[in-house]
Amino acid sequence: MLHTKTEHPSPPAAERAYAYLKERIIDGTVPGSTMLSEGEVAQELGCSRTPVREAFLRLEVEGFLHLYPKRGALVVPLTARDIREVYEARELVDRFSAEHICGLSDSERHVIGGVLEAIIAEQDAALAAEDLAEYTRLDAKFHQTIMDNGGNRFLSQLGHSLREQQQRFTATAVGRSPARARRFVDGHRQLTRALNDGDFEAYSHALSDHLTHSRNQL
Repeated sequence: MLHTKTEHPSPPAAERAYAYLKERIIDGTVPGSTMLSEGEVAQELGCSRTPVREAFLRLEVEGFLHLYPKRGALVVPLTARDIREVYEARELVDRFSAEHICGLSDSERHVIGGVLEAIIAEQDAALAAEDLAEYTRLDAKFHQTIMDNGGNRFLSQLGHSLREQQQRFTATAVGRSPARARRFVDGHRQLTRALNDGDFEAYSHALSDHLTHSRNQL
């Protein structure tokens, strides 16, 4: 029998433009207050302006861009209020989730701790390769894993809604410094140790230090 290779169609140009721009805004490659031009982005991607315009519109709805007719799109900068509100929401959900995890059996906690330790190992590998974009993605995955195991699916969903902003904050806090990122990974080790031990008080102290240090870098 003749087997033919199945070809997967490439995503539409508008989807590619959207993913391309969003990733670069979130990882800090394109910083806040940058003015983007439809023509320049289209040239980078090798497409027409129409899909870039569609991507701009989607990103404006999501709060990443502000469009100026005939001028382009401004990458919305992070404001002090954005930072405060996201960190407050993250801390509330994270603490609630951790308290639930600390109340689980030793075996259940250790399964979750094993997942977190594997993510930390991936972060170490990303930093060894100086891949800060991958580190940033894994930072969000670490905290989301805790929220996903917090026993409340609505709070888990809230964590997912904060995830992209969290990645953007992390990229800004880390900047281009693997050394700075390693300090955040050390914080993840402390958090994981506290969860493995079922020590919610130690977790709360470690979380407060971790988030305060991250916020102070912004």
